[in-house]
Amino acid sequence: PNHKEDEARAWYGRMVLPPTDAVHPEHGDTFGNIRNLMIDAAGKGEQTEKLSLGCSSSQTARNLEEIVCQENSIYCWARCMSILEKGIPHENYCQEERNLRLDCVNPRNQTYTGGHGDYYPACTASAENATSYPKLPVYQEIRDPDICTDAAYNDFAKTDGYAHSFDLGPSIFMWSVVDGEVNGRLVFDGVFGYLAIGHASYAGGPHDSMNGASIIMALPGGDYSAVTGLDMSLEPNINEYVISHTASAFRHWKEPVSASGANTSSYEIEVVENCFTAIKFKTSEINGIPFDLNGKNDLIWSGNNQDYYAGYHGYGNRGIFVVDFSSGEAYMKSDEGQHQDGNNQGGEDVASKTSDASSMFSSWSTTSLLAIICISLYM
Repeated sequence: PNHKEDEARAWYGRMVLPPTDAVHPEHGDTFGNIRNLMIDAAGKGEQTEKLSLGCSSSQTARNLEEIVCQENSIYCWARCMSILEKGIPHENYCQEERNLRLDCVNPRNQTYTGGHGDYYPACTASAENATSYPKLPVYQEIRDPDICTDAAYNDFAKTDGYAHSFDLGPSIFMWSVVDGEVNGRLVFDGVFGYLAIGHASYAGGPHDSMNGASIIMALPGGDYSAVTGLDMSLEPNINEYVISHTASAFRHWKEPVSASGANTSSYEIEVVENCFTAIKFKTSEINGIPFDLNGKNDLIWSGNNQDYYAGYHGYGNRGIFVVDFSSGEAYMKSDEGQHQDGNNQGGEDVASKTSDASSMFSSWSTTSLLAIICISLYM
């Protein structure tokens, strides 16, 4: 509608990135293939029907901004990455010296097309686009609904024997303080891809205080490889880890710090096979960092119910929260402003799910070099 010159029109929109293997109801192709076709056409400057895929009516995709990286860097995983840091001396090296091409790939030698993952510049001959990690034999969406019922989860998540508990949405953290130690249990309404809890790195730290965090983490297998994932023929294990300060992918911090002498004898894994997961611990510290038993602690948790690559937790299966072990108070970090006066005494749960916008946006990913939007051809 028309408006006065001294008025401004506000617009609100929400971006949703469908799963790559979901099929578009009109075009009959997967959203992943549609995105790849649009990205390829836009990158080549083509004006074809491919640019209208996924758009409604007579609309088409338009390049709003082209990202140009500096010399000796390429666009990789939604940002410019240095090739020098990956041992590639100059931009023509791959072609001239190795008869390969310079591209953005993952450890499985698949080419980046968009989305979340572990990518870096490399010399490659691969023509394979990136795919999702191979799934667990039984992953979340194909759990047996007759076995993994709400009643079964509620029974598994009973808080008997614990003084306090806090509902984190898809998980519940319960605890008591006994003889100067935290006796804790984290229960996850998800199959066992991994499950972790620990100290947040610091307020405002990278990836919602994940990078640099000291955690207790349970894995369903061992002998991890970024190419093949966990060896699921090996026994599950639980150890302490320090997430890399600069790189999120598990391959950068896969060696447990507990191998160097931390006491993990009280750490346990509980599993209702192909249904639910829990970890238990009794300790006063993680990686030598003590819990503040007389005050508030910033904690993080995450769980994976999809694959055996110790990768992305997925939207919703993570959070940063605050626990006061002296009072039993607990709340999501995003609600901290409501708790400055010490509300929620005695451990009464006031929030079950985080609405932290940063968690929501972290599940969205730039899909290409180009910011793409659908606009009317006649505008």
